[in-house]
Amino acid sequence: MHDKRYQKDQFSFLQQEILKYTNTDSNNSIQNSFTPPSTWYTSRDFFSLDREHVLLNHWTAVDVWTPTGKGAYKTGYFMGQPYLLTTSHDDNDSSSDNAEIQAFFNVCTHAGSCLAGPWTKNARNQGDTASCSSLDLNASLVGQASEGQLSPGEHFQCPYHGWRFNTNGRLTRATQTKGIQNFQAKEFSLKPIPVRRIGPIVFLHFGGFNSHTNDGARGSDSVTRFDQSRDLLFDRLERNGFVADLSDLKFVESRAYTLKCNWKVFTDNYGDGCYHCSYAHADLASNIDETSYSTDLLSDILSIQQAPPSSAANDDERFGDKTAVYAQWYPNLMLNRYGPWFDIDLVIPIDESTTKVLKAWFLERDFQVPSDSYIQDSIQSSERVHDEDVFLCENVQLGLQSRGFQAGRYVPSKQIATHHFHQQLAKDYLHACGLLDSEDMSE
Repeated sequence: MHDKRYQKDQFSFLQQEILKYTNTDSNNSIQNSFTPPSTWYTSRDFFSLDREHVLLNHWTAVDVWTPTGKGAYKTGYFMGQPYLLTTSHDDNDSSSDNAEIQAFFNVCTHAGSCLAGPWTKNARNQGDTASCSSLDLNASLVGQASEGQLSPGEHFQCPYHGWRFNTNGRLTRATQTKGIQNFQAKEFSLKPIPVRRIGPIVFLHFGGFNSHTNDGARGSDSVTRFDQSRDLLFDRLERNGFVADLSDLKFVESRAYTLKCNWKVFTDNYGDGCYHCSYAHADLASNIDETSYSTDLLSDILSIQQAPPSSAANDDERFGDKTAVYAQWYPNLMLNRYGPWFDIDLVIPIDESTTKVLKAWFLERDFQVPSDSYIQDSIQSSERVHDEDVFLCENVQLGLQSRGFQAGRYVPSKQIATHHFHQQLAKDYLHACGLLDSEDMSE
């Protein structure tokens, strides 16, 4: 049965456009397949499908966070979902690297107000008289992310009616509730969100585990599949000479960019197998050995591209002498490990033609920086490649929106990761439209 959120004409359109792709990819053969129709990248209906059945129904990367210890918290928003990350005061391990992260919808269970944010007053339970009167509440604060730390005994206080919650999401004070019948405070805890981590990267599963999720598994099976893919990533990093679990890295900087393209255009470009590198990335191409560039599909949600350094890269401290690892994690994360550097591209779709990309850089903690300008020069070089990719993606989006393009072809020796990404999308789309059983999702 298809999703009742779609009208009949919308549903027929989606089915038609999905089958245009799957009918050419029936044997999962990149040699015979056409690329998806342009509607996948330009239609508002497809963007709704992406939101409800892909990005909010998988283990999706949403943030980068290394908590500062017990009582730390961070708020954010992903595709309209406000979330709250916390570390509990009850956690026995107080180190930031090992602190267990909890995640909740950042929504007060009384009236739906976002709970924590730049306005947060770290209130103690002092009765119903505590207020946020000292805060300057104004509309500019709405939708802003925030980060902080609660001391023992402090609580999140809702700016609307003063209800308070601890770092475990438990309601600790409901103000002026006299007269409410059959009220059970334990039933009004914050709604939890399943959470996983890979190093500093936080993944949330907004679909929860109350029904079949689009990754083809229930509850613990979905966690197992995530962990198996994480271990495959760690194994590849270790084989290439890097510390597997990313524990040797320190955060350097993060920047956010807004692109005028569909999120899948940016993701496709990453999985291109460096097909475009010699044409668009002169600096990058000179530092990698394109003739030995390879792509491996390690799981249904993980592909690995890797590039040995060129002879010229030996003189570049940024690339080093190890084979670089470029990992694409379905649906919205790219991880890049090269030389002493690790950086990520976390893709946050805004609408069918707008995408936000959060880029964060990390450096090996024990790396001896060769010059005062090394870090900023390295980031500038990385950002130059990013800017070139932005040009390519925004240029493609304009072409996709025209009447001059419907679907293209894959280059089998290069665009392996992109084809893999499209296959996973197609499975999610088919399932959403009732054309694929849940049991078939894990094949």
